[in-house]
Amino acid sequence: MCANVSADIDRAIWLRKSGQHTAALAILLDLLKVAPTDARLNYEIACTYDPQGLETDAIPFYERALELGLSATDRCGALLGLGSSYRCAEQYADAVRTLERGGVEYPEAPEFDVFLALALYNMGEYRRSTQLLLNHIAKFPGSDRIAQFQRAIHYYAAQPDPPYEG
Repeated sequence: MCANVSADIDRAIWLRKSGQHTAALAILLDLLKVAPTDARLNYEIACTYDPQGLETDAIPFYERALELGLSATDRCGALLGLGSSYRCAEQYADAVRTLERGGVEYPEAPEFDVFLALALYNMGEYRRSTQLLLNHIAKFPGSDRIAQFQRAIHYYAAQPDPPYEG
């Protein structure tokens, strides 16, 4: 990856984390014109669409990033983001498949269990969903990895069925 592209991606990430999604997305989409096969760029575009409630826009970028090959950390995030985005787009079978794959590839990442349980709930698999959550609570009490998703988990706990309001 070109140093300038990497620096611009880093700047867009900073903007996104500062709540400036539109500015971040403008930078990233502009970079896409010169580096369409950059896996990290595709991943960061997905990560910028996703928190804006634009999961259907994020999905192809997550998919492309995974196809192109990501670092282990970014791959973990992309699988979780893609699975969660599929769920929000009511593509439940794809969500379950993706989140199960993420859980197998990253067994140290308990967040996959939580989002998989939500997708199973949406598919009407209430028993399996509940079992997964209870096993998760027993296995990972007070997990720091889950804490970073606390806001989303509380939101979906109150409103587990789509459509989701922004």
